[in-house]
Amino acid sequence: MVILRSAYTIKITWSNFIPYTQGTSANVPDAPGVYEFWVGLKGEGKRRIYVGKADNLSERYLHHLSDEEENECLKNNLKKYVWYYRYAIIKIKADREDAELGLYRKYKYECNIVEPPGSGRKNFTILEDP
Repeated sequence: MVILRSAYTIKITWSNFIPYTQGTSANVPDAPGVYEFWVGLKGEGKRRIYVGKADNLSERYLHHLSDEEENECLKNNLKKYVWYYRYAIIKIKADREDAELGLYRKYKYECNIVEPPGSGRKNFTILEDP
């Protein structure tokens, strides 16, 4: 007898890109979710550089802009490039954790220092709406 297990699907509906500056923080909601940083490259479009999750996207957005940012890759690249931010609201904590892990594994972001732990679920898929 074969038992088929269906994968748990986490749907990610991305916001539009927001230029990453202090002045655009009002465009980021006080909501839980995942987010990406992209850098703008002359003549080459944009490139993903970091993925994260947050219980409050707005607070985390501002933290990354502050002097308290610990990630050297983010701090160094922020000085070199035009940055963009986008987010997806995800209310369930385990879904946020697994979305961050799934995106990390799919895109191998250069400024993520370690692989996120995820929630511990083994069988999930990520479905992205651009």
